[in-house]
Amino acid sequence: MKALERRLGLGSVVAISISSMLGSGIFVLPGLAFLETGPSLWMAYLFSALCVLPAALSKSELATAMPTSGGTYVYLERTFGPLAGTIAGLGLWLSLLLKSAFALVGFGAYLSVFSELPLVYTSLSLLCLIVLLNIFGIGKVSGFLIVVVLLSVFGLFGLGTISTSTILRENFQPFLLEGVPGLVSATAMVFVSFAGVTKVAAIAEEIQKPEKNLPKGILMSLFLVTIIYCTTTFILAGNLTASELGGNLKPIYSLALKTGGEFIAIAAGVLGVLTMTSMANAGILAASRFPFAMGRDLLLPSAIGKLHPKFLTPVLSIILSGAIVAASILVLDVGKIAKLASAFMLLIYMFENVAVVVLRETRVQWYKPSYKAGLYPWMQIFGIVSSLYLLFIMGFTSVTAIVGISIPGVIIFFLYSRKRMDRRGVVGIKGAKISTTKEDISVDKAKLLQYVDLPEKAGVLVGLFGKEHSQDTLIGMGQAIAKDQTVEVVHLLEVPEQTVLSDLQDDSAQVKSIRRRIRAMVAEKGTKISFDPIVDHDILRTTFDIAEYLKIKWLVVEWVGRTRGAFTIHNPIGWLRDHLDCNIIAFRDNGIRYFKKIMVLLDKTRNDAVVVEACRELAGAYGAEVCFMRFIDEDYEDCNPDLEEAYFGKLLENFNRPYSTEILVCDHKKSSIVEMTAEYDLLVFAKPQFMSLKERIFGSIEDQLIGQAACSVVNIQKGGKVKVRSILH
Repeated sequence: MKALERRLGLGSVVAISISSMLGSGIFVLPGLAFLETGPSLWMAYLFSALCVLPAALSKSELATAMPTSGGTYVYLERTFGPLAGTIAGLGLWLSLLLKSAFALVGFGAYLSVFSELPLVYTSLSLLCLIVLLNIFGIGKVSGFLIVVVLLSVFGLFGLGTISTSTILRENFQPFLLEGVPGLVSATAMVFVSFAGVTKVAAIAEEIQKPEKNLPKGILMSLFLVTIIYCTTTFILAGNLTASELGGNLKPIYSLALKTGGEFIAIAAGVLGVLTMTSMANAGILAASRFPFAMGRDLLLPSAIGKLHPKFLTPVLSIILSGAIVAASILVLDVGKIAKLASAFMLLIYMFENVAVVVLRETRVQWYKPSYKAGLYPWMQIFGIVSSLYLLFIMGFTSVTAIVGISIPGVIIFFLYSRKRMDRRGVVGIKGAKISTTKEDISVDKAKLLQYVDLPEKAGVLVGLFGKEHSQDTLIGMGQAIAKDQTVEVVHLLEVPEQTVLSDLQDDSAQVKSIRRRIRAMVAEKGTKISFDPIVDHDILRTTFDIAEYLKIKWLVVEWVGRTRGAFTIHNPIGWLRDHLDCNIIAFRDNGIRYFKKIMVLLDKTRNDAVVVEACRELAGAYGAEVCFMRFIDEDYEDCNPDLEEAYFGKLLENFNRPYSTEILVCDHKKSSIVEMTAEYDLLVFAKPQFMSLKERIFGSIEDQLIGQAACSVVNIQKGGKVKVRSILH
């Protein structure tokens, strides 16, 4: 498949992003929004920018994790599945095209200043030129955009400079024309002015160093445009009276005529025409990439997803986009439809914030953004709440937009797209795990053995997910508890559903290194170890399938605690524990390689026998001494030392390794245990399967103990949803 050429630098990114915003949002819309809130208009633009900021940060992160054409369509499709992707792709495509049509018609208000040409035919002629520029190559388009953006920015700056001295204080009375409700209503109205800030992400595949230039370009353009909007609208309100500004469709021209004279006014008219032309061009440029990406993913006919062999641009997608804009200019009430489309964009911005939360919290292995949005998750939560509030303020308009654009996407998906794909998205995959019971799960052995040559049976499965600190130690533990049974080691690489698995069958350098070390272990200890590297879309389900197929007794993995920057604890090991009948060893490496002293915590539960069994094999493999301990609260009245010793004696009667026992009475168990771990190489205990909601969000005491222990830690969990109380309560 041919790839789009990366030829856009930071300047082009900023130019395209600014040109997607600078247009009717400042040259036409202020007069309409003034009717809602009056001289406080600049505050409406500022509040809209603040509501857009979370989406700008989130989309910058998403774009560096998935730098490919399609932008929001790709992010939502991979996160929520192809149905959401189809709706989002078509909705964004249509809304951008409608905005482009609105810009092409809107510039007529400025064109009328110095020309009597027919508006519709002039707009269509300009549209044809824009389509040709996009077909011949984005490099030519970006150069044109940079010139227009510079003219717009400096033109508005110059006009603002000469108009500042003529601001009249009395024009700001009353400041809130319709009170706070009017200001909020205006904020929702002018939101459309910022809708293009993140659209440049749709052409991420054509940007040089997208991991740096994309977030920088988006944030720089948002900052610059916010300053332009706020200062320009403040100056407009200060120079024009309510009767002059309210409902005015060419406010910049009116300002220039009043403060600079006829020559400056004509220049402002030319500037308005050029700026809104560039806005229309940027809209078609970004919009044409949505059907292009959807065609490559077979959500639309594949011909739309092909590049022209000479120009290396998606010609069919560009022509189709231009045709829809032309039809809109000829048939539709573009101003009203553009506002409806902005409501759908507001919904998409909300789901971009949701997507970041989903991808971070589910810890999808392939999600590796080179840029991460700051103030996570509070920035995303603010974006979600503010978007919902603005949609609520828009009322029936938002409902009409969402339903009107979503229905075609649903129809296309069920009539065409669904038959050509079986992807579910991250939410579909993770949701299936959460809602599935063991009785509902069946192992597809034919699919499992398609790329993997598994042994018929194994006693231990060692799962390597790619970020382990000590793979050799995990495999060594598997050897220790396997006795004379086979140890199956699997290296699992998770890739997005769009990736064809057969394209990734060549071993990586890491896989070759693991295979070499396993051969050395087999030669040294003579144990039976089978190794299989696996690439899949759902590595957790694959781990379950392998464990069930091999009927293992032990699963060995590295402990995964709270990820920095996450605010929930996604617990994949918990899902495996609830569905597998085997025992699970989760190992936390603290830099210790030789375990000569092992500290074991017991709490008189049915898990104690499993813990003792594991410790017997580990002690034998490492030649370690074991100390079994019981920590008892000071105020525990039923503590009977004789009964405690009798419990130890019965539990350890078949323990054939050197060991000792201790019963410790204390008032702060966690701190006492952490203090004692300094004297040992390995801490072993059973972790409770069930935790409260508070413990799942903020971490349990056991999680804190694992993280704070001075030695390495093994926590053992018995499969099958066995309810075990905490060792520390």
